[in-house]
Amino acid sequence: MQLLVNEGYHEHVYFAEMVRPNLEDIPDAPLPDGLEVRPVEDAHLRAIWEADQEAFRDHWGYFAPVNPEASFQRWLDNPVTNQRHLWKIAWDGDQVAGQVRSFINVAENEQYDRLRGHTEFISVRRQWRRRGLARALIVQSLHELKAHGMKEAALGVHTENPNGAYTLYQSVGFEVDRRSIIYQKPMSGFDQHNKNGETTS
Repeated sequence: MQLLVNEGYHEHVYFAEMVRPNLEDIPDAPLPDGLEVRPVEDAHLRAIWEADQEAFRDHWGYFAPVNPEASFQRWLDNPVTNQRHLWKIAWDGDQVAGQVRSFINVAENEQYDRLRGHTEFISVRRQWRRRGLARALIVQSLHELKAHGMKEAALGVHTENPNGAYTLYQSVGFEVDRRSIIYQKPMSGFDQHNKNGETTS
């Protein structure tokens, strides 16, 4: 990393890959009153995608899709992450309040000889935050992965997430497996919007 520092870069954003090394002793975490998790139907998919886009607008690195229809279609067509039978989507009436879209990467598990599921794409829309919803959905997702034969779970997190995601994940048994840093270097000759050069280590 000293080479990057010598070139004028500095540490900017921190990430961690986290693993829950087993799926035993999963804590209790009831859904907040008035919310329910429903099986995913085709008619729900657009609302789920739009809720995810809205929830992540205030997260580091988010950018709105240039072509929403193409982005939505790519989301639908992803063969690894589009495992609706594993998803936990919380509804408040006809509104998506929050979600965890888990998946099992079979090829990756075979490569590394493990039984790991991923509790990813965790989001709660603003008006439903600070009520324990994310925790409840993660707990349900861990039980779902266990029911499908998984022995561990993993996720990635921006450790300085303003909504306390890093602390939340630790509280339900996830441990840091690997860390990464995005470095930033001020650049001259660019406008404010485009002035930063970044690299990942």
